[in-house]
Amino acid sequence: MIVRIAAILASLILLSGVCAAQESERTTLNFRNADMTAFIEDMAALTGYTFVVDPQIRGVVTITSQGPVTREEAFQVFLATLRVHGFSAVPTAPGVYQIRAEREGARSGAPLGADDGLFSTSVVRLQSASAREAVRTLASMVSAVGTIMALESGNSVVIVDYASNIAAIEQALRALDRDNTVIEMVELQNVSADEMARIIERLRQPAFQGEDNRRYAFNIAPVPASNTLLIRGEASAVRDIIALARRVDAVSRSNQSFRVIALSHADGAALLPILEQVSVSLTPADSEGSTARRASIAHHAPTNTIVVNADPDQLRELELVIRQLDVRRPQVLVEAIIVEISDQAARDLGLQLLLSGNEGSATPFLATRYGASPDILAVTGGLTARGDDEASETLREAAIQSLLRSSGALIGVGGQNSNGAIFGAILNALEADTGSNILSKPSILTLDNEEASIIVGQQIPITTGEVLGANNSNPFRTIERQDVGVQLRVQPQISDGDTIRLHLRQEVSSVAGPVSQTFAELVTNNRAIETTVLADNGEIIVLGGLIERDEQISDSGVPGLRRIPVLGRAFRNEARSDRRTNLVVFIRPVIVRNAADMRALALDAYATASAEQRRATDGRGSSLEDLVHMMMDAPPAESGGQ
Repeated sequence: MIVRIAAILASLILLSGVCAAQESERTTLNFRNADMTAFIEDMAALTGYTFVVDPQIRGVVTITSQGPVTREEAFQVFLATLRVHGFSAVPTAPGVYQIRAEREGARSGAPLGADDGLFSTSVVRLQSASAREAVRTLASMVSAVGTIMALESGNSVVIVDYASNIAAIEQALRALDRDNTVIEMVELQNVSADEMARIIERLRQPAFQGEDNRRYAFNIAPVPASNTLLIRGEASAVRDIIALARRVDAVSRSNQSFRVIALSHADGAALLPILEQVSVSLTPADSEGSTARRASIAHHAPTNTIVVNADPDQLRELELVIRQLDVRRPQVLVEAIIVEISDQAARDLGLQLLLSGNEGSATPFLATRYGASPDILAVTGGLTARGDDEASETLREAAIQSLLRSSGALIGVGGQNSNGAIFGAILNALEADTGSNILSKPSILTLDNEEASIIVGQQIPITTGEVLGANNSNPFRTIERQDVGVQLRVQPQISDGDTIRLHLRQEVSSVAGPVSQTFAELVTNNRAIETTVLADNGEIIVLGGLIERDEQISDSGVPGLRRIPVLGRAFRNEARSDRRTNLVVFIRPVIVRNAADMRALALDAYATASAEQRRATDGRGSSLEDLVHMMMDAPPAESGGQ
């Protein structure tokens, strides 16, 4: 019992000490006509804070307090006194404040979340309300030295003001930033959802200037699959739109037996068989098993419209099919790059000899020939022909043709002695090196899933038949024209992920020349690729190619004699040819989805063609720019332009 009493007495003594300590921290504030500078010095000593005073701070302070206040309460009284006299305390560091004019303090960079009585900065992000509208509404709540502004990029509001005032503004912003919109769904029976959405969208424009725009603050989205409308907005506006949509849908019941649908992108003739097939599946059967009235569908080619006469349910389904098929299809620009590099080298060296005995003697005849031009026998026959008969003319003509067919260097000797012996020798030397580098880039633009072709070349005649009548009377020949050049035929199909499936045929053909010197029909070179490949949008892929080397060596001569060292060269003819060919075909498809893609490709092709035209003509004559400006009825481009 004595111990308990001692503990209670000790607790009372400790409690009285704490109360006395707290009572000693309280101070009664009483200032009468005190100088502002002296007042600030006293408050610094009382609160323990450091104040940096602007030299322009002047004034007289009067404060009357009825009871003691704590240090924090005294600091709040100090801030309120400064605000009454047009001054503010701006925190610059922990426990350090600048005493400045109120308007300058607001522009000195107020920190976020400052204490009451100090300038503070607050950033409030709005979810539903518009930041610009909120600033316009709450501008009157900001103090004379505070600011409020809207950040439209993040739909946020920035406030710089006294912390106590910012709290009231933030509360008002929370009240404004409430989503009061509702979402409703309207099911339509007679009018399609797309058509109803277009009708309601036309009502968004105010009927007269100054009309309340809040009546039109709603969003509408059609759902064709269920023929419904989704409407979002203010509850009153949504109710008005729902009532209007139902009224329009109700009065349209008797006018839905037919519909004229104008097509924007699809071909009505191609859609007609599809719609007729769909209408068969949409025709219901009654309870007795007989089918109801089938839909009547027609296509008007001059206006590219579809005319449908059917029951309202069938009409709505058919219209939905038409709208989903009548879309703008993307296009594909297919560019082929053909690279053909060839090199052909040939060498021919041979010696032809001729020796005959005297006229009337039994000396044997000797000659060497290897099929080269000129033919030594033909030349000798033409030189020895003396008469004017037909045989002599034939020999001379053969000699001339043999000389004309020759190429390279010709060295020959020959003659006839007084005894009539004939001798001659012809040395034929040829070395040829032919190289070619052919680059071509055919390109063609076509719709998705549409076949297109381009050909750049010539048409040459090819004999297909020849008939000679009796005694060579009434002969005639039949020919056909064959395309020779660069041909490209392609059918693209765009898949998911912009992958393009290409079924194409690429052909490069040229005229090689006649079959032989005695047969004038033409021989054509033909290189063709027909395949189906997959390519990504804008990527270059290799379509195919050919790397070929053809080396031929011919060595002919007189048996036995041709192998004699050194002397054997007079009885031998050597020919060598080497042909190398490298042919590669590349393909590059590019998807063109809109007008911007088309414009970019057209401008790029136009710039390339203009540069090539200026380089080819060296600035002389009419330019491509002049022709385009003439077509567009615009003044021609200045000379020397780009």
